[in-house]
Amino acid sequence: MGSLQKNENRAYLMAGATSGLISCFLLQPFDLVKTRLQQERQRQNRLLRGQKAIPLNSTLIHTVREIIIKESIFGLWRGTIPTIMRNVPGTALYYSALSQIRNLFSLRHQISSSSSVSQRSITGSSLPVLSDKENLISGMVARGSVGFVMMPVTVVKVRYESNFYNYKSMWDALSSIVRTDGVKGLFYGYGATVTKDAPAAGLNVLFYERFKLTLQDYSPSLSPTVTHMISGTFSGSLAALITHPFDMLKTRIQLKPYEYSNMFRGARKVLKEEGFLRFFDGLTLRLGRKSMQNAIGWTLFEELVTWFQKNGI
Repeated sequence: MGSLQKNENRAYLMAGATSGLISCFLLQPFDLVKTRLQQERQRQNRLLRGQKAIPLNSTLIHTVREIIIKESIFGLWRGTIPTIMRNVPGTALYYSALSQIRNLFSLRHQISSSSSVSQRSITGSSLPVLSDKENLISGMVARGSVGFVMMPVTVVKVRYESNFYNYKSMWDALSSIVRTDGVKGLFYGYGATVTKDAPAAGLNVLFYERFKLTLQDYSPSLSPTVTHMISGTFSGSLAALITHPFDMLKTRIQLKPYEYSNMFRGARKVLKEEGFLRFFDGLTLRLGRKSMQNAIGWTLFEELVTWFQKNGI
């Protein structure tokens, strides 16, 4: 039993790490452009206060063009290394923690034999079927705990991607943050991050599992891979849409902590100076990135966990 559990844990970690690595390379340009776009809108607000803002699409095109002209096409992958350092172990830990928490809920059902929820199964999925509440709690707890562990890498990544500071390397960014703000500077934005990430992760798991059940009920002929991709796409989009204002505030806090000292003061500042619609800056990019990331992440994770378990890895 112990060996089986150990192999299962290894499968979760390996599947999560592989999923995170592939997503990093494919989707890093979305993350970088989103950060640049949000800081560009800050500049626009200061320069054009009282005037009509530049349309989002024009700003997006201008931002991408500026990056390519100044940094070459490879500039779109600036920050890939810190992204990998954050996402690969972070994704591995997240999926592993999530799976362990969900397995504990499933085990509780098996012991009590009082819940009919866990009696269902999803074709092609090795994960337990839980209630919506349990899926929500599992995602929130897993993301909140892993997010704290990975927060220093997240702060360094955001600062390094930004051209506010023009750090020459990750080490330059890390040493500058610690020298200027101390160790606490590595955790700037954690409140906004966990406020955004924990509910987003919980909603993501809830929507993903709900979509899988719905597709199995109404389209049983769909292959497991297609089911995972569709469910991941829609669940990622919905969770990102609901929590995007917190993502925007988190980025501002990490870029300019002295202007946006915490989430609530930052929200008041944005609302007063820029208006409600500014909370959705970069939404198009984030929706595109999160839907693809979620589709890739969940599909690879489910397929790899099944493969690892079948092969005894």
